[in-house]
Amino acid sequence: MKYSLLPLAPLCVAGFVGIWCLVVKLISLLAWQPLARHFAVAALPAGTRVRVGFAHLGLVRYQGTLQAMVTTQGLGLSTGFPFRIGHVPLLIPWAALGPFRAEKSLWTTLYTTRIDTGPGPGTSFTFTGDELLQAARPWIQLETHVEH
Repeated sequence: MKYSLLPLAPLCVAGFVGIWCLVVKLISLLAWQPLARHFAVAALPAGTRVRVGFAHLGLVRYQGTLQAMVTTQGLGLSTGFPFRIGHVPLLIPWAALGPFRAEKSLWTTLYTTRIDTGPGPGTSFTFTGDELLQAARPWIQLETHVEH
């Protein structure tokens, strides 16, 4: 008897895609979906597009997948293609962002702020890279803290 595994290939691909979609959707429930209840938009307005290399949104780490759009209306956040499931674009008004705190440790500077969604502690947003900070500078307040 000679069996071919070739007919199983489409099932394996479909299974991988299904598991990927499930995992990305579950990740979105941790921080993105609570923000989407307040700040979801169909599309981000025109502005300065900034790629964010490393970011934490609440408990979720976005490594190279988060894109930011700095506009006069606020900070737009979106994710790249394979991570879009459950991640609708967000437009967070500048008034909903607390002061940005810069913490320098060795060669890296982390910028952290709180996104206010009403009663409660809000959602923390931490990222690296000066490009986003410089583009948003007209609308944000920056606090500095240097660690030794």
